[in-house]
Amino acid sequence: MNYLIKALTFIFCSVLTFTPLVNSFSQAELEDKDFKSIEEVISGIDSLLGDIKQNSISRSSENSFFPSSSANDNQEGSFRVQNELMPGNLIPETGQSSTGSELNLPPVNIDDVNPSYNRLSPPPTKLNQPTIPVGEFDFKSASLEELLREVELLDLPELASPLTLNVPSIQPNNAAITLNKPELNLPTPTVINTPLLSPTNVESEVIDIPEYTVLGEEIDLEMKARIREAIMETRRASGGSNNPYVTRSVFKATSYCNRVLGRLNAPHHKRYRRDVLLSLIGMHERNHAWVDAAKSYERYLEEFASDDRYPFASHEDAPGIPDLKAPLGSVEKWLAGRTRGAPTIPETHIRLGKIYRSLGAHRMALNKFYDAINATLTLPSSEEFKLAESKKGKALEDRMDSESNQAMFEIAETFMDSEDYDNAIKFFERLWRLEQLGDSDRGVVRFKKGLAHYRRARENLKKEERINRLPIEKREDVEIRFDQTPRADFAKVKEALRGYGTLYPQSPYVPEAHYLLALTYEQLNQDEESVKELLVLLKEADFNPELVINMEKGRAVRDRDFEKIDRLKSIWNFWKKKTGNYLANKFFEDNEFFNAYRIYSALRDVDTSPSWQVPILYQIALCEEKLGNYVQATETYSSIEEYVNSEEEAREGMVKNKYLNFVFGMAKWRREQLEDTRAIRQAVNRYGIYSVPSAPDPALSAN
Repeated sequence: MNYLIKALTFIFCSVLTFTPLVNSFSQAELEDKDFKSIEEVISGIDSLLGDIKQNSISRSSENSFFPSSSANDNQEGSFRVQNELMPGNLIPETGQSSTGSELNLPPVNIDDVNPSYNRLSPPPTKLNQPTIPVGEFDFKSASLEELLREVELLDLPELASPLTLNVPSIQPNNAAITLNKPELNLPTPTVINTPLLSPTNVESEVIDIPEYTVLGEEIDLEMKARIREAIMETRRASGGSNNPYVTRSVFKATSYCNRVLGRLNAPHHKRYRRDVLLSLIGMHERNHAWVDAAKSYERYLEEFASDDRYPFASHEDAPGIPDLKAPLGSVEKWLAGRTRGAPTIPETHIRLGKIYRSLGAHRMALNKFYDAINATLTLPSSEEFKLAESKKGKALEDRMDSESNQAMFEIAETFMDSEDYDNAIKFFERLWRLEQLGDSDRGVVRFKKGLAHYRRARENLKKEERINRLPIEKREDVEIRFDQTPRADFAKVKEALRGYGTLYPQSPYVPEAHYLLALTYEQLNQDEESVKELLVLLKEADFNPELVINMEKGRAVRDRDFEKIDRLKSIWNFWKKKTGNYLANKFFEDNEFFNAYRIYSALRDVDTSPSWQVPILYQIALCEEKLGNYVQATETYSSIEEYVNSEEEAREGMVKNKYLNFVFGMAKWRREQLEDTRAIRQAVNRYGIYSVPSAPDPALSAN
């Protein structure tokens, strides 16, 4: 049938192109050509169609899949008659009707049996086809139809098997059909479970998000739903774990809040605008999006800083801001701040100033801290804040005093961060004179004051060194007041930090105070006092392992705080490495190589990371080389190469850390130098090459 269609198409196209082709020839050329008449062309077409019809009838009679239609050979008309286009498996065989089988069963309607049957799916395999065993079939002499029949009878793999109808099989009782299906031994697939591809196996933490309730009778239900939806979106939005970019949930929550804020324009909508803006600020702070948080804070202050009715009624349902003493990014303080209620305007100024300082905008941060101090003096008192403080058993005046003191402390910290130590010392002195300052705050101010004096002294020493390196004609005399000289600043450090651990034992700055005091004694050439301070740091600190063990011995194992113990041990290891490395380096610089070697060897087991092991081994090898133990020094240098080559973590550290790569190269170079020197010594000893003093010249001696 395909051949017939192709032939008719070709003939039809030939007839269409015949007329313009004839017209293109000239009359003389047409007389020379021998063309056939129309009657001859039509008779040729009839004979061609007859040959094609005979060929199609002979092929259909030979193919068992397409039953012969000899009964209709003599019929004239269209070739699309009866079952020409029907699939072979649906054509009834000879002696059967199209509506039944050999048993004269009623016809089966497929839609009634299985309504979900897809008519485009391949038909089921016919079970009554004759099968030939694979070994007995002659593939060489088989025709194309027989080969196709054998391919159709082969079973497909399980994953590629055709869909079959869910029709109950209707077979006679005495009919037994057996299929010879070869067994397929497919390899068992290996299933790899990963957290990304198998998210169901990952244990997800359930985050408890409190529901926000919109109170008030002056707002309709539709607006309440919008406000609640916007605030809940801000609580659900997250920037992800260590994600430096804003995710889609944050953009979604921000757009929701902006839509709601655009509709809250009535005077009684102020408290709802406050809640939406505070939720927006909390979302940005939680995701560490400090630029967006600063924009939201500025928007908040612009709207409410000059409003005498702030914080409006029922301010306790509004989320607060983290503790003013907490650093930026503290999740614990952020969670605690949610129960503080609406923040005051001075608190908002202080929080915004800390964000500006973290971004490097020190001048803008100072302006916000000064605004906070002015707000504590100029803003009228609020009855809502008085009621909130009275519920906590406190007075509002104490809260305002603490806010102004915190603003002054942040000003001093900003000057310290910008390396303006003169102004930092001035503000720390002012804070020290305040009488209402608590003991914990007083301890922090005292340590920061000593630290500012030490940094100013170190800065002045560096300036003197730079001036001394210049030629004499280019040096400039810099006049420094006596109270600002390095020696005067070091004396101030001794005055502020001596006995700091006794006065403020609960302060977290006790270890740093001892270490800073030791560095001060070193600058004043008081080495014994410096070593004593370091020993006090290691022995009397509350994170000493012996003190921790004695503290935990009185408790049962189940009552011990192992998390606290691990934290104290990590702090102990940090200060042990810091102080031990300082002492060892000091001994090495003073040419006391044996004492330095002892300390370096003791510090080797403190940390097993490559960033600590490679430098400490290099220092040990240097001490051995200085002591004259060249063989041991060579072995220690070689052990550094073996350690790096055997540890994968060390090799990764070499790639990421340039300092480790430099130390490794130095160790390799010094080992090669020691080996060359040893080879020269051995050659000298082997061949007896010694330096003998030359004999005096007799002519010179005669003179």
